[in-house]
Amino acid sequence: MSRDQQRIPQSQSPYRSFKHSIRPSLLPAIKPHLEKLSSQIDLDNENSSRKYNRQYFKIPTVNADKNDNTDKEILNMLKDTNDEPFEDEKPKELVGDSASRHFYTTYKRINRIEEQNQFKNISNSVQTSLISRTDKLKLLPCKMGLIKMKGERQVLSIQNQKFGDRYIEILSEGLKTVNVISDFNLNQNRIKEAGATLILPVISKQARSIELLSNHIGRKGLDIMLNTLQLQNCKLQVLNLEDNQLGNFGVIDLCKALCKNSSVEKLNISRNQLGADNVSDAIKMMLENNETIVELYLHWNFFRGDSGTDIFKALKTNKNIKVLDFSYNLLGTSNQDIGATLKEFFLENKSMIHLDLSVNQFNSADCTLISEGLKQNHTIYGFHFSGNYGYVDCKGFLIMETESKNFNRIHIEKRIQSTNVNSKAYAKSVRMEKLRDTCWICDGWQIATFEWIPNKSGSASDEPIFIHLDYEGYDAIFLGKPHNGIFATHRMVPYGELNYFYTANQMQVVTQLDQQKTHTEKFRWKCQLIDQQVEVLMDETNYRLISYLHPVINDYDPTFDVKPRTPDPIYIPPKNKKVKRIWSYPISIWAPKYKFETQETLRACFERDWSCSKITKFVKKPEELEQVKDLLWQNYRYIKETYKFYASINPNGDVFSISQNPMQEFINKCQLVDQKTLKLSDVDLKFIATCSASVNDWKGNYRNPERCIVRYQMMEFMVRLAEDKFLRFNQQMNIVQATQAMLDQCMPTMMLYDSHKWRMERYYIEQCDDVCKKYKWVYDYLYMQNSKKKVKPGQSAFMCLDELKDICGRANIYDENFVDRDVNLAFNLSMMTYVDELEKDSLFQMSWVEFLEAVARIADKYSPFPIGKEQEPLNYEARSALPLYYKLEAFVVHLIKNCVDEETKKNQKLPTISMFDIVEQDD
Repeated sequence: MSRDQQRIPQSQSPYRSFKHSIRPSLLPAIKPHLEKLSSQIDLDNENSSRKYNRQYFKIPTVNADKNDNTDKEILNMLKDTNDEPFEDEKPKELVGDSASRHFYTTYKRINRIEEQNQFKNISNSVQTSLISRTDKLKLLPCKMGLIKMKGERQVLSIQNQKFGDRYIEILSEGLKTVNVISDFNLNQNRIKEAGATLILPVISKQARSIELLSNHIGRKGLDIMLNTLQLQNCKLQVLNLEDNQLGNFGVIDLCKALCKNSSVEKLNISRNQLGADNVSDAIKMMLENNETIVELYLHWNFFRGDSGTDIFKALKTNKNIKVLDFSYNLLGTSNQDIGATLKEFFLENKSMIHLDLSVNQFNSADCTLISEGLKQNHTIYGFHFSGNYGYVDCKGFLIMETESKNFNRIHIEKRIQSTNVNSKAYAKSVRMEKLRDTCWICDGWQIATFEWIPNKSGSASDEPIFIHLDYEGYDAIFLGKPHNGIFATHRMVPYGELNYFYTANQMQVVTQLDQQKTHTEKFRWKCQLIDQQVEVLMDETNYRLISYLHPVINDYDPTFDVKPRTPDPIYIPPKNKKVKRIWSYPISIWAPKYKFETQETLRACFERDWSCSKITKFVKKPEELEQVKDLLWQNYRYIKETYKFYASINPNGDVFSISQNPMQEFINKCQLVDQKTLKLSDVDLKFIATCSASVNDWKGNYRNPERCIVRYQMMEFMVRLAEDKFLRFNQQMNIVQATQAMLDQCMPTMMLYDSHKWRMERYYIEQCDDVCKKYKWVYDYLYMQNSKKKVKPGQSAFMCLDELKDICGRANIYDENFVDRDVNLAFNLSMMTYVDELEKDSLFQMSWVEFLEAVARIADKYSPFPIGKEQEPLNYEARSALPLYYKLEAFVVHLIKNCVDEETKKNQKLPTISMFDIVEQDD
């Protein structure tokens, strides 16, 4: 009985001839006929009153012959009406806003819709089926994933909902009316045998994918599907039965059914407590007869060595299985020789591309056999072996470590998922150490090409050339022989930021063809170079941003031409063979970083100094001013070099500038003071006038001390001095002639202070280059340890003057021949030329390549005993006359003994004879 029948008693119903079940649907159609009938009755009543003129009236009976609107005709008219269709006759979507609205509309009108469907013999819609079954089971209504706001119509995904068998009964009722769904994800829904027997018969014939992870369907629940699997028209391709308490016998039945199946491609029977011998026999039989399964997952079962031996013997000749997850089993816990079987499998199987053997309790001997077999396999692109002895390196080799089992990261390791990317944390982090347990497939590695093109990447052109990659721990990788003049390597790399550098001519360099990165926090890193471990200073590297573009495996075929476990070329250094090469500056250790003073740089310095000076204030005539400027430019290099020398004698803190005493020393050497035309008091007056002329322009700038002369003031001081000496007592001369006379008198002295002459004649030679390259680790160590004192956060590291003095103090080199002034000179004369010395601090911040030169200048002045000749009677004058490279080598060894900590130098063997006294023999 409907709700309308309950509200209106049958005795009060005005139309007993109509059934209550159809009355709500008939009222809209009957209403026009009732109105017509009512108007006819009113007309007859009016005529009757007029005829009989009585106070009462009688309702005449309607004659069936005269009235066309009979009940039968009304029903026929209702059948032929074109009014709106019933609710479940309307088309209803399963996805979108309208689908949800239809569901709620159906829920509100469920009784009426059921009556309509019963009377009209209309099939229930999905919404009606779900809600009707919910009412019968007295449960809360639920869409059960069939009706959703977004997604694909052919996919049903209700994983992790914990619905249970009663709701699964509702779902199975709704699925009876839907035949478009092919992918079913029912993971973790507490489905037991009862629920499985209801839903599996409904979905198994139309399903393409069935996911039943972590349910409890058991062996009985699986029986319903076994018959379907053996049908020729079975469409099922993915079957996930992980953690379903199937047991040994349930899987045996499943394997027998799959022997006749020709559709299933992915089978997951992990975590089903498998391990009996008859189970491995059933799996072996399935592998031998089934030709469609490409992915098999046996994770977390109890398969021992004998069972694993049977399965891998079947896999040796199997050409279908591409992905196998055999992790977390007991393959290493029996007397069977599982290691030898796996070695044969790696040698013979050419179809497997992704294999997981993690945590199988293999012993060390088995792992060694597995490593040997895997080395010869070049088709497995992803191999997992955590929890056993050894680790998988970046090229796919199994590197043996017999000290302990490798349990690194297994607590957070993710399982393999077909050939999909399952990246690790190092994808976005800074890499320094060599990566372990890598998988090209899971980590989404990409192919990259690294090239060294001689004279374009850098000056190095002879082998060996090595590349050092961050994910390889910066160990040296030999680029091999050049091809068409280019040293190159093609390899797989992890995506993300990749840092690297090269080693050429035993020197750390970066290529000029790739982006370069300067590290603000410099540090030293130990890496392997040929047959020794060296420490390099990580101050500048190349870098690339590797993007994830393509998967390593696409449709079970590799997308890149790099094969796993392809060994790198090995560099074998020549023995007892003197390297014959033509040395030149471009292949030296200084070439990549030292910037020579060019004519353009010198002109820029001159224009900067001229614009800051006040010469235009006292040279009034434009033609004379222009001539003075040309005259100063012709001699500017010597003026600048002279200033640089005397500014180093007594700096004002870190600021190199000339005070009065060094300036008087320069004047005396030039013999300008004659007590007639020029006195020392006159020099002091011009010195003060030069300093005070610009005091207001640069007031507060610590780079321009008030009582000292800086570079831009040197030219102004000399012009003022020329005016005072030559023009004051000789009115026939002009300022141009006076300036020329001043320069002529000072030039012999100024030519003595050319710092470039020492650099080009004594320092930039092959022997000094060999010393710097051999002991580069010492320079790196000292620079890193002494480039922190005045570095601000985020600023690139640099060495200040105090830190260079600290090195000399720890080396204990101060004596009557080497004083504090010599350190100042070594620091300033080693600095490159910088255009702006008033607004930038580069002049006081020593870089690594400038530090190399400063060490050489200190060694030249200090003149230590040559290595192996400490007992010879060599006085200071004799040692000073030795070539610079002898002194430089001895001084660097002296620094190792006094300035390098014991932990760093314990692996370094100090020489007992100079490298230049060793006679090498040719082959």
